[in-house]
Amino acid sequence: MQLLNLEKFSKTHYVRKSIISVGIIAFFIAIIVAFFLSNKIESKVSAQKMDGGWDVIINDSIYENVTLSTFRIPESLKKGDTVILKTNLPEQLDANQVSITFQAILTTIDARIDGNSIYSYGEDDYEKGFVPSGYHFIQLPAGSEGKEITFVLKPAETGAFTNISVPTITPVKYTMTAFADKNILNIFVCIFLFMLGIIITIVGAITYFFDSNVKSLIVIGLLTTVAGIWSSCNTKVLQIFSINMEMSTALEYLSLYVAPVPLVILIIMVMRDDTAWKKKLLYGVLIVLILFDVISTILHFTGVAHYPSTLALFHFLGFATIIILAIAGHSKFSNMDRTERLLTIAIVVLCVFAGLDILRFNYSKYLWPENEMLTNSILPLGMLVFVVMLVGSYIFYIYDVVQDSAEDRALTQMAYNDPLTGLYNRAKAEKRFAKLLKNKMDYFLINLDLNGLKMMNDKYGHAKGDLLITTFADILKDCFDDIATVVRMGGDEFLVIIDARYEDKIKPALAKMIKLEAEKSKETGMRIEASFGISSNIEDKTRGPEQVYSVADQRMYKMKQNTKAARRARAKAKAQQNQQ
Repeated sequence: MQLLNLEKFSKTHYVRKSIISVGIIAFFIAIIVAFFLSNKIESKVSAQKMDGGWDVIINDSIYENVTLSTFRIPESLKKGDTVILKTNLPEQLDANQVSITFQAILTTIDARIDGNSIYSYGEDDYEKGFVPSGYHFIQLPAGSEGKEITFVLKPAETGAFTNISVPTITPVKYTMTAFADKNILNIFVCIFLFMLGIIITIVGAITYFFDSNVKSLIVIGLLTTVAGIWSSCNTKVLQIFSINMEMSTALEYLSLYVAPVPLVILIIMVMRDDTAWKKKLLYGVLIVLILFDVISTILHFTGVAHYPSTLALFHFLGFATIIILAIAGHSKFSNMDRTERLLTIAIVVLCVFAGLDILRFNYSKYLWPENEMLTNSILPLGMLVFVVMLVGSYIFYIYDVVQDSAEDRALTQMAYNDPLTGLYNRAKAEKRFAKLLKNKMDYFLINLDLNGLKMMNDKYGHAKGDLLITTFADILKDCFDDIATVVRMGGDEFLVIIDARYEDKIKPALAKMIKLEAEKSKETGMRIEASFGISSNIEDKTRGPEQVYSVADQRMYKMKQNTKAARRARAKAKAQQNQQ
């Protein structure tokens, strides 16, 4: 019984430590990210926006003196179209060495000063059919003040973009600082999500070897990591660490497509409603999402259909998944426990953010592209809120699981343990018998009967009798605990079940028992003595555990009779000696 309590404490303690560890690590991640950002952004850099005075040429259409922030491309662009932007650089720049930051979406870019190319990107990718999106940091040559700058864009996908980002001019040494300054919140959210996801996944994987109940923590970690990767790619924060836009763009789509998979898996794992159709519906959604991810990835890397062309289908699947999750997870809020309530709220929050972000994306692209407020995704912030609530839900969930597990162990102890001695009881012996029979194992049974218990109860009371029982039980534990299952069958009857592998240890254990009986008898003043009988199924393979037990009982009874006879003979001899 003590071992079971230690096991329960160990698992509960380990899980609690894991949860606390994740919280502490998350706190330190936040501090590290904040420290990183404070050192990264030395000062607020004033960037010169080149918003007005542009001439825009789209194929054969010319638009003069355009303000880019309010300009919307009139017709849907197709692959093969050309968009040309022209304007004059300011007569005076803020530094000797300056660069222009320009965001291009799924398009090649060729930058020219007075007709001379100073930067080109994406021509090779254009021939392959997929040009990555990202920010381009273009250093202007000395003496560029007042000269004409031209951007030539060739979209690689139909409908690649519907508006044009406003280029900004900054000193070269502050280019990345200005970029980080503009994306300060996104940087914090992205790094925090990614690092937290990695830590949660590692902690969950390690903890899983001690308690399988924490497998959902691994899924939470994977979901958080994927969310961090997508957020870093979508907000172009990854460009601070890597200029490989092809990798960043591919990761953006891949992580976006993969993200719903761990979410659905998590819902399946923690959902307590075992209604068959709901489970089948969720598993169906999971299979469809996985198939979509696999097929779209194969199509992308084989060049048949790149990720952007499957985005509309993903949006449809995303909305469908939200609706199905709402249907499958529908339950009366008052009937949910605290874990389900917090998880439900977290999923609703994420679905609302995801739905709004899908609307924001399509609205900014097709209906109101000039609105700068709609250019930044709100999903990273929604993911951060979701993850925080998800971790809270998981803490409630694991606490309930551990509590239920502790209650189950307590009930098991009550069902299979003798409360007086701490030994196993008859129910445990019967369960062990069934296992021995099922597995066809060889074994030995030692049936023991504690001599003199009735006399002890009658003469000194049951308290003294209980002391005799517990003292003998301790002797059995000391002698057999390492090699056998020790059982109190009831009253003064005990049973030791020993695997045949330990046959050579039976006689030494019995010798030790007899020695301890004598020592404890002198120590306590009680006569501690037990009769015993040994039997094994090896003697007769046709015997089951009950028959073997019966043979051991007969041998124990024979020893008991012999012991009584020997005691009476000694008493008679002593009486005769006294008479003489």
